[in-house]
Amino acid sequence: MTTYVRPFGELRATDRDTVGGKCASLGEMVSAGLPVPDGFAITVAAFEDFRDASSLRRDLQDLVQGTRDAGSQQLQQAHDRAVELILHRPLPESLEREITDAYRALAAETAELRGLTGAEAERIPVAVRSSATDEDGDAASFAGQQETFLWVSGAEDVVEKVRECWASLYTPQAIAYRAGMEDTEGAEASRISVAVQLMADADVAGVTFTVSPTTGDRSVIAINASYGLGQAVVSGEVTPDEYWLSKIGPTIRDTRVADKAHEYVPNAAATGIELRDVDPERRSRACLSEQEVLQLAEIAIRVEKHYGQPQDIEWALERRPDGSSQVMLLQSRPETNWKKRKEEQNARTKDTRATAGLLGMISSASKGS
Repeated sequence: MTTYVRPFGELRATDRDTVGGKCASLGEMVSAGLPVPDGFAITVAAFEDFRDASSLRRDLQDLVQGTRDAGSQQLQQAHDRAVELILHRPLPESLEREITDAYRALAAETAELRGLTGAEAERIPVAVRSSATDEDGDAASFAGQQETFLWVSGAEDVVEKVRECWASLYTPQAIAYRAGMEDTEGAEASRISVAVQLMADADVAGVTFTVSPTTGDRSVIAINASYGLGQAVVSGEVTPDEYWLSKIGPTIRDTRVADKAHEYVPNAAATGIELRDVDPERRSRACLSEQEVLQLAEIAIRVEKHYGQPQDIEWALERRPDGSSQVMLLQSRPETNWKKRKEEQNARTKDTRATAGLLGMISSASKGS
C-alpha cells in the first residue's frame, strides 16, 4: 500500500496539510479538467519519517535552536551542516523504493505515449519542486524560497533532488526565522512535500495575473511571457513581453514587446538547464501570437472561476511538430502583489492621518497656551 506517494489526480485543495500548497493546487487544477503535466506528490509524511528514522529530527532542531542571536557566518555554517545531514543520512528503504517506483511508472507511461524506448524511456525529464505546507497562502512567510529543480532525469537523480528540496528548508534566513520558535511551532514551520512533475518542454513560458498587479482592477488580465523555460521570467533575469487584456471577450488592450536577450533551455546532456543568448532575430519579436495570448487568457479565466479569487498562474507553452501549441499550467496561487500594495497604501494612509491628528493636537495646544 502506497504511503508516501500520491498522484496529482487524487489530490484536492483540502490536502494542503499532507502534500503542501503547490501539490494541492496542482491536484485541484487536475480535478477541474485544466491542462497540467502529469506527476505525483511525495507527502509531508516522507520527510517526517525520514527525520524520525534516526536522530536527524533532534540533530536539526538542536542546530536551529543553537543559532539564536547568531550572525550571518554562524547561520551559513548551520545551513551547511543541515544540508550535509539531510543529503547523507540514509533514507528508509521503503521510502526510497516508493519514490523510485513512482518515477519509473510515470516514465514508462510517458515513454509509451511518446513512442520512446531504451535509455531515453528510462530517463524522462521531470521537474522536482518543493511544496511546503505554508507556501502559496496568505500567511506564508517564506513562500517560494524552497528549491525547484528542472530537467531532472532518472530515478537516482530524482531521489537526490527530493533530498535537496528538503534541505532547502534550512537556508540561513529560514534557520534564523525558526531559531526562536518552540519545538512544536518549529516543527509546523518545517513540514514539506515535494512535487515530481513531467517537464514541460517550453518554447515560451511566463506568468498570468487575473487582476491588474498595479491597480487591482479585476476586469484586467496581465500576461508576462518570454522564450524558453519560465525560470527567467520568475527570477526577473529577463524583461518579458507584456500583454494586457480585458476579461470581456477576452480582448487584447495593449502589447509591449521587450528585448528578450536570454532564455533557459535544457543543457546538452539533458541533466539540467542552462542560460543562453536568444538569437538576435527573435529578441525583439513578440514571443506569443494573438491566438496564443487569447488562449492563455481564456484558461486563466477558467482558473480564476474555479478558485473564486484572483490568481497568479505559472504556465508553459509547448509547440508541437505540426505548429500547434498547448498551454500547460505549472502552478496557480492567490494573487498577492496587489494585496500587499494595497495593505502598504492603507498603512501609509493610516500613518498620515495619525500624523495629521498629532499635528492638530499640537497646534491646538499651542493656541491654548
